[in-house]
Amino acid sequence: MRFLPVFMDVTSGPVALVGSGEHAINKLRLLLAAHATVRWYPGHTDVADEILQAAASPGKLEVDFHDPLAANLAGSIAVVSATGDGRDEKMSVRARDAGIPVNVVDRAELSTFVFPAIVDRGDVVVAIGTSGHAPVLARRLRERIEAIVPARIGDLAALMGRYRRRVAGAVHSPRLFWQKVVDGPIGAAVLAGRMVRAEADLVRSIDNGGGRDPHSATGTVFLVGAGPGDPDLLTLRALQVLQDADIVFHDELVTDAVLDRVRRDAKRVFVGKRRGEPGIGQDEINQRLVDAARAGRITAALGCAAEAELPLTFRNEATRLSFVTAHRADEAASVDWSGLSDKATTVVVYMGLASAAAVRDGLVKAGRDPATPAAVLARGTRPDSRAVVGRLDDLPKLAASAGDGPALLVIGEVVAHSAPWRETLEFLSAQVAA
Repeated sequence: MRFLPVFMDVTSGPVALVGSGEHAINKLRLLLAAHATVRWYPGHTDVADEILQAAASPGKLEVDFHDPLAANLAGSIAVVSATGDGRDEKMSVRARDAGIPVNVVDRAELSTFVFPAIVDRGDVVVAIGTSGHAPVLARRLRERIEAIVPARIGDLAALMGRYRRRVAGAVHSPRLFWQKVVDGPIGAAVLAGRMVRAEADLVRSIDNGGGRDPHSATGTVFLVGAGPGDPDLLTLRALQVLQDADIVFHDELVTDAVLDRVRRDAKRVFVGKRRGEPGIGQDEINQRLVDAARAGRITAALGCAAEAELPLTFRNEATRLSFVTAHRADEAASVDWSGLSDKATTVVVYMGLASAAAVRDGLVKAGRDPATPAAVLARGTRPDSRAVVGRLDDLPKLAASAGDGPALLVIGEVVAHSAPWRETLEFLSAQVAA
């Protein structure tokens, strides 16, 4: 390892940038986005567009049209040269002689630091380097890491930063406390976008001295939909849970390729049925899940419904699940709703925002109780996801308040077991108490 990964505070002084080609412009945008003050030596005056773009960035731009080889570099915290000609080598020598870190784009041998490929999540930044030898490989690795790093992980880091000093003086073991936060319901709430609830739970936990004994075992059970068997089709949330699990229960339908995505040291327990062999009853499986939860996490998510902690089936209450596609009102009108009027049936409508009124009318006309719990899950698993809950007779209003799609409509008693439903009840109870 020639280049040690470090993070530089580019707000601590000006960065000298030399050159005006594509590589230089890319570095200019990157530095300005990081709030740097950039002293730019473009070598010509045709830079009006770049100056206008810089005005909208969080950084500060100073343009100097003099010869950079004669410029005073004193006070610069770094030099970046991207001329593509002999000036690069001369700038490298000048910077080294002045003891200033220097990067010559695509010339690792002339550089004392290199720019990595970056995964930016606010306060969480992942840098991937190849010592300047294979930037294409670094970008490919970045793409793969982008796919598995939660979009809101930076929000979690910011929340932890705000309470770091308070935790240090309030709990017995800050390390174990923060580990519990990251791996537990508070961290999960932040990643799901429920920041207000997460911060309230964090404050409560701090005030309680960290809650229970940090050495006591605790765990959470997740239910993961394995999909059609192709691991590349797993949702990102499902992959995150599989890689975090301590123990995984699975049946015959889960492929080896999916199981290969499980954390290597996680315990795997088969609970399915094979032909000619006795199976395990659901009650026994449930008991094993409860018992094993004390050992840590156990798997997964079912897309939008899982993000809202909404079970699509529920023992002795919702025993049938029906999926309907109704992108337009005329599609909803053509559905035979009479077969979906049973209280024990959960109805999931794909692409149903525009047809919410027709879905409501069809179900109510077929005999479904207008007071049946209903949910609109918009933009599920995305950073701007939104879940709105209420009654079936208010379904059009719920759809309108959810915003743009894509969205699922979920109608059934199971909605009353979802996190948004519980949060709504808690909010209303708090309002009454106030």
